[in-house]
Amino acid sequence: MNRKLTKRLVMVVLMVMAVALFAQTALAAPAENPVGTAVIFDIGMGARALGMGGAFVAIADDANAIYYNPAGLTYVEGRDVTSLYSSLLGAGNYLGAGYAQKNLGVGVVSLMSTVTERDEYGNPGNSFGYRESGLMGGYAGKFGMFSLGGSVKLYSQAAPGNKGFGITADIGALGDLPSIEGLKMGEIRVGAVARNFIGAVKYESGHSDPFDPVFVMGLSMKPIEKLTVALDFNITNTTGHVGAEYLIIPEVAVRAGGIFTENGNTRLTAGAGFSYQDFRVDYAYQTHQALPDSHWLSLGISF
Repeated sequence: MNRKLTKRLVMVVLMVMAVALFAQTALAAPAENPVGTAVIFDIGMGARALGMGGAFVAIADDANAIYYNPAGLTYVEGRDVTSLYSSLLGAGNYLGAGYAQKNLGVGVVSLMSTVTERDEYGNPGNSFGYRESGLMGGYAGKFGMFSLGGSVKLYSQAAPGNKGFGITADIGALGDLPSIEGLKMGEIRVGAVARNFIGAVKYESGHSDPFDPVFVMGLSMKPIEKLTVALDFNITNTTGHVGAEYLIIPEVAVRAGGIFTENGNTRLTAGAGFSYQDFRVDYAYQTHQALPDSHWLSLGISF
């Protein structure tokens, strides 16, 4: 291995370590809310990524980068728009949309649900709505062979009699490993992201919940030209995300993946993508152990 290649590898390692160190302070503080704050920032934003088990930190090359890893905004070519819809677990409607161009990105996600009270005989009573919304904006820059990016996220929650609002942020890194002579591994990319590492949600009642910080590291590679495989590891929640995407032809992709948690809760995913000229349609399916399985649909355009 020559000196130039060694120097590049060291730079990538330092990049990932820098993000890890930056996130360490936030992750050391235990969250006060065991249920979780701002769950919409831990669901997803695109059917492409969801079909790959959510393993997207080291891919992040489209409008979904603003959600998964803002450093990926430097990899966006042209202008990219994406959207997402799901009747999430049969309990509410989940919507997402994002726009990105090189170095810049914005996105919005929202979860809306209506609950109807019932008496002891099952008769319907009063209904009330619940909503969570998030607005994201980010920027990334490229420094040699690696990229650094950050995003600011505005969060609001509307529950009966107790609204909440908060501001948090993500920071991410992404880099391409140099090819090693004699080792045919294809394109290899590493990434890391610290999500929700600052801020808290403040409610009308006067109560305050800190955001739940999450640190994820990712790896992706192309062992052959048409196949991309990816692995994300959520260090905070000890959760692994594995995914793959194969291009049958340039206009048709099939995807599969899995989510593996420490307690043995395994969720499998599958999906497909179809494109025609500048337009895209992506679908994803995810299994659940106790709750209804999820179906996701994304529409997108690149120009």
